[in-house]
Amino acid sequence: MIETSQVYFNPDAQWLLNLVLASMILGVALDIKMQDFRQVAKKPKAIGAGLIAQFILLPATTLLLTLSLDLPAGVELGMMLVAACPGGAISNFVTHLSGGNTALSISMTAIASALSIFMLPFNFLFWSQFNEPASSFLTRIDVNTQGIVISLLFVLAVPLALGLIVKHKFPNSAKKAHKVLNVTSTLALIGFIAIAVIRNQHSFLVYFNLMFAVVLIHNAVAFALGFFAGKLASLNNRDVKATTIEVGMQNSSLALAIIFTQFDGQAGMALISAFWGTWHIVSGLSIALVFRLLMKAQKVDPLNANHPAKHNNQG
Repeated sequence: MIETSQVYFNPDAQWLLNLVLASMILGVALDIKMQDFRQVAKKPKAIGAGLIAQFILLPATTLLLTLSLDLPAGVELGMMLVAACPGGAISNFVTHLSGGNTALSISMTAIASALSIFMLPFNFLFWSQFNEPASSFLTRIDVNTQGIVISLLFVLAVPLALGLIVKHKFPNSAKKAHKVLNVTSTLALIGFIAIAVIRNQHSFLVYFNLMFAVVLIHNAVAFALGFFAGKLASLNNRDVKATTIEVGMQNSSLALAIIFTQFDGQAGMALISAFWGTWHIVSGLSIALVFRLLMKAQKVDPLNANHPAKHNNQG
């Protein structure tokens, strides 16, 4: 049995992570133009495809995974809770790195975060009831609406608004600040992950094989759902990148907050969320790198490498 006492949790670390994520969003916003959002409003199909994958396909597929895998009930509940969460703010930063539609990513995060006030408890309770071991283990969940709103405002709305204002009023300064924040926020995030792993190294090592295998499969499924949802909706390449990363990078920090406030830090749930929070950053950055490399390759004509190929703006 996975004991709760084996998981280290420092509430102060949540604020540190939020600060790092907020700095990332600020850096991204400093490179966004207002017309980017006007373009998103003209194509609601892209947002619809991402939200369907986020709130319907991912929770349903997660249930099928839990039914096909023989896992502790707490781990299965943790998987379903992560799947019920909206995309994390870091997905906006990773989408930006990938060359995807950052405005679409941010719009999806904002809309999904607002909907999660209702959709998170609904999806979690609805899909959990079809898993008998997990259902018998389940206790009542109560989402802290105020906490979600405050987190959304701090991590997403405030730095986004600030970045857009600075970009509009002081474009030269915004360009310089964007370059600095891109580096500092990434280094800060790497440092946060390293500290978290070191503090929980015993639990990570003891359950590494189980947790890593489960999260690897679950996360890969999430990325695939976002990718194919975009492709089936006939979105352009930049939008597909956004839906892929948005669905694949869940707000596992929100899941951890719920676990420690509503489930007394149940270890199976906490560990699966912690592994998700660590791994999806690695996988997300890796996918962003692949997207960037593919984008660069498409800009060179393979029949005449000395001359750039003509390409569309689908990225």
